[in-house]
Amino acid sequence: MTHRKLLLVILATAAFQAAAQTAYRSVDEHGNVTFSDTPVSGAAQEEKIRIEAPAPSAKDLQESRQREAELLKAAGQVDTSGTARKAEQKKTAQQTVRDAEKNFEEASQIREGDRLGTAGGGSRLTPEYQERVQEAEAELDRARKEAR
Repeated sequence: MTHRKLLLVILATAAFQAAAQTAYRSVDEHGNVTFSDTPVSGAAQEEKIRIEAPAPSAKDLQESRQREAELLKAAGQVDTSGTARKAEQKKTAQQTVRDAEKNFEEASQIREGDRLGTAGGGSRLTPEYQERVQEAEAELDRARKEAR
């Protein structure tokens, strides 16, 4: 079960519980009584009933949180040590380093217009090239530091 599916199940359960606080007592033309969480169409008589549920105790809340953590752990989303979250962060940081390395390689490639002619007949790299490479190198350094 994916994290999103689990979250949807939890939200649906919470929404159902919230909706269950109001019920309808309907009586049809034959005298049959029906209790429902939605009004029954065509009922001869209908009464809205408010159901007061007691607030959960601290113990109930703690047990509910423990069950939720167990479900998340069983779904492979989170464990009590946070290992899954740390592994995902490390994976993201490694991808950022790979992207920065690729960007640095591309920035280091000499392109048309990156060289200026000199009076002695040679050439030198433009300040724009130097700046492009320095920015890519700084980005790579930041990514490597974050990945540690």
